[in-house]
Amino acid sequence: MNLRRWLAVAVVLVLFASPALAQRGGYGRPPTPTPTPSTGGPTTRFEITPVFGLQWGGTIRTYEGDVVFEDSGMWGVIVDATVAHGSQVELLYWRQDTSVIFKERYQPNEPMFDAIVSYWQIGGLREIRRSGNVHVFATMSLGATHITPKESRYSDDWKFSTIFGLGTKVFVSERVALRLQASMPLTLLYSSGGMWCGPGGCYTSIGGEGAVQGNLLAGLTFAF
Repeated sequence: MNLRRWLAVAVVLVLFASPALAQRGGYGRPPTPTPTPSTGGPTTRFEITPVFGLQWGGTIRTYEGDVVFEDSGMWGVIVDATVAHGSQVELLYWRQDTSVIFKERYQPNEPMFDAIVSYWQIGGLREIRRSGNVHVFATMSLGATHITPKESRYSDDWKFSTIFGLGTKVFVSERVALRLQASMPLTLLYSSGGMWCGPGGCYTSIGGEGAVQGNLLAGLTFAF
C-alpha cells in the first residue's frame, strides 16, 4: 500500500501548491474561452489525458461472506471539451485488471476469478479555484461499469455507475499540464422498490445496494 500513500501525498501537495508554483509563468490562461463572431458562445477547446493510477475497494456483501475486488493498478483516458469558462464536458474510460476473492469470517480467503472492471462515463468538470498555473476542479459523471471475468465459464455484466472526483491540473506549458485526481466510483449492483397503501395513505420506498471503489490517478493533459 506504499503506492497509495505516495499518490495521496502527491494529490494533497498539488491541491495546496505553494504560491510560488501558482505564480510561475502564465500557463493555463490561454485556454480561457472567447466568444465567436458567429454564435457568441465560447470557442471549443479539447484536452486529452492518458491516466495511470491505483484503484481499491469494491466489496459486495452477502450472507455467506464478502466478495472483494483486490487493489490493483488502473489506466485509462479522459477527453474534455470546454463549453464555458471553467466548465468542460468530459468523457472517460478507465480499466482495472484485478482478482476477485471471497472472504468468509474465520475462513481463509478463497480466490474466485480474475476480472476486468471498466468504467464508461460522460459527465462534467467544473473549476473551483484557479491560481496561476494551478487549476483545482471537481468532476461528476454517469455511465456504466462493465465487469468481465477472464474465465469463459462466467458471463460479463453491465451495471449503472457514477463517479465523483476532485483534482488539479498544473500547467507546465501553454498546452501541457500534469493532472492529479482522487475519485470515488459507485456501481449500483441492484435496486428495489415498493408501495404500500392503508387507511393512513400510501407509502413508497426505493433502495439499492452499491459497490464503492476509490482511486488515485495521474496523467499528462495535452490541450489543443
